[in-house]
Amino acid sequence: SALVIALDLSKSMNAEDIRPSRLARARLKLSDLLQQRREGQTALIAYAATAYTVTPLTDDFKTIDSLLSSLDPDIMPAQGSRADLAVESALQLFNNAGIADGDILLITDGVTARVRRSIQQLETRGYRLSVLAVGSEDGAPIPVSGGGFVKDREGSIVVSKTDSRQLQQLAQAMGGV
Repeated sequence: SALVIALDLSKSMNAEDIRPSRLARARLKLSDLLQQRREGQTALIAYAATAYTVTPLTDDFKTIDSLLSSLDPDIMPAQGSRADLAVESALQLFNNAGIADGDILLITDGVTARVRRSIQQLETRGYRLSVLAVGSEDGAPIPVSGGGFVKDREGSIVVSKTDSRQLQQLAQAMGGV
């Protein structure tokens, strides 16, 4: 079946609670997935505050795999974590290709309650949303380029945690795993 992969490129994906980092581990898992895929079209979307199509639906898995190393939060024009916009873009890719059923794989370290509600309100009949959660319950600070970590308004270091139970509930609500 057709598969659209939505990869989170928010700054929190640089956290190192998963070695070497959440993003590096996500890229490795994604590369493994692409190498195992034998048939069906695949697309890749990268998202932070907005979603961007990296590759439209294609049978060329090697091209997608070759682009993975260039995907980094620093290339995103604005930061955020709008998985709902990525899912909306995935549905648009399916619609534009005339594909009435398929799978969406969301690779992320978390979604907010508002974004989760927004995803659940999308018309997804015929499509399943599965989630690959990247990160740990304990979390880790978010590194910034040039050294140091992201801090909140009070000057405390922000620790990004992954709520895998919440992501599992989202996937189950959307017919995925």
